[in-house]
Amino acid sequence: MADLPELGEILLRANLALAVAVAGVMVLRLPVRRLFGARIAYGLWILPPLAVLAMLVPARVVTVRLAAAAMEATETALPSAGTVPGAAPFDALPWLVGLWLAGVAACLAWQTWRQLRFARAARAGRAGPAVVGLLRPRVVTPADFAQRYTPAEREVVLAHEQVHLERGDPAINAGLALLTCVNWFNPAAHAMSHWLKIDQELACDARVVAAHPKARKAYAQAMLKTQLAARPIPLGCHLSSHPLAERVRLLTRPAPSRARRLAGAGLTVTLALAGAVGAWAARPARLALVYETPAASAPEGAAIQRAAYSPSAPRAPSPPARPAKPRGPAARTEAKATAEPLVAAAAPTLEPIRPPGLQRPARIIQAVADRSLVQPGSAVRVVASGLAPDGIALWSDFTAFGSQRLYRKGAYERGGSRYSVFTSVVQEGERLRVTVSLGRAFRPELTGSIDLLPGQTGIVRMPTGQAMVVTATVRPETPEEVEEGRRMIEHGDAGWG
Repeated sequence: MADLPELGEILLRANLALAVAVAGVMVLRLPVRRLFGARIAYGLWILPPLAVLAMLVPARVVTVRLAAAAMEATETALPSAGTVPGAAPFDALPWLVGLWLAGVAACLAWQTWRQLRFARAARAGRAGPAVVGLLRPRVVTPADFAQRYTPAEREVVLAHEQVHLERGDPAINAGLALLTCVNWFNPAAHAMSHWLKIDQELACDARVVAAHPKARKAYAQAMLKTQLAARPIPLGCHLSSHPLAERVRLLTRPAPSRARRLAGAGLTVTLALAGAVGAWAARPARLALVYETPAASAPEGAAIQRAAYSPSAPRAPSPPARPAKPRGPAARTEAKATAEPLVAAAAPTLEPIRPPGLQRPARIIQAVADRSLVQPGSAVRVVASGLAPDGIALWSDFTAFGSQRLYRKGAYERGGSRYSVFTSVVQEGERLRVTVSLGRAFRPELTGSIDLLPGQTGIVRMPTGQAMVVTATVRPETPEEVEEGRRMIEHGDAGWG
């Protein structure tokens, strides 16, 4: 599940896309109506939901691989082991989320009150003509419908409401009301709610007049009579809820030809698809930084671990570099390492250690298990440890199984930090692609990767500057583990971690 910052980012992106799309429709609706008719202009309102959907689809991912020299340049960004994390800044996000939820609840309450008020008036015969209902929409007419309207007027009024039923307009208006409540703070959502319903009624008028070309006068008189007894309805389609003068004026215009309407429909579809693709392409690509470095030797790795879990220990200055002696073949291998993915050097005796005092037993953990892919018959264990950006020690130990991808076994510890270290592994022959993330969402700005061989240890430099010590080991999957995985696939009783 996405955390609060990620949900806020999604909501912001969707509202920005909605505002831009609504502005575009507002610019196009009048010229499109003049050229192609009211029904084509109504179709333009497909652009805002498609633009919002484009913001919810995962963005492009660009993977950037950095060599060891680039990683060393970020060494100064690492926090000192003796640094005491300062007081956490005030987090306004929970308050903003609470304010947003309060606004959604108030808007829903207001819409519900208006709907109930209209329903009471309809039962008393004082509301209509209108289409009400979502699951079972129906036409509602006032008690004096037969006396107020002439037979010709009644015919076009009922034809108008029947068009609403055939097009599914009540469901569209219900979704529009929900969109307005969720985005109550966005003026574009309220503008869309207002102008979409106007174009909806104009499109309905155009279809009724096309089917009853000799009833224009009766239609105009019926709209005038209905306008005098208007009762707004949030979830439904009311004949009188929109500008009367504009609707009557459009009744006098000749309908566009069928060829022109088809051309307008094709243009609308093309514009909608181009807008959605353009909105998706305009999103910033998700940057996946992959730091690939040789593994530390056993003494160096042990020193890093001691520094990570000893807050009081001062950080030792780096000794001056000694000029390396040329070694022939070895020198050539090192030169090639910057052009190819680096594989950590073997250090089978080094393994990330668990912070002191932690005795968490291994358990079934379902979170992000589907990110790992292990060959059948194998079990891959990944142990990671290091400091979070807030200076708190993190640790995790997960084992993924080749017989299933529903869960892993292991444990993790975050010591009260807002971050937690999660890992995934993809086994490709002898190579293990290990990805380390400071959270379950695996956001690119909190994620790094490294290639290891079984039994090797490497250091993953995170985009935040932290160094994570990672060890990956491979063993055969036991018959008990295979049976356990088969049983949980059949019964679906894997617990959440």
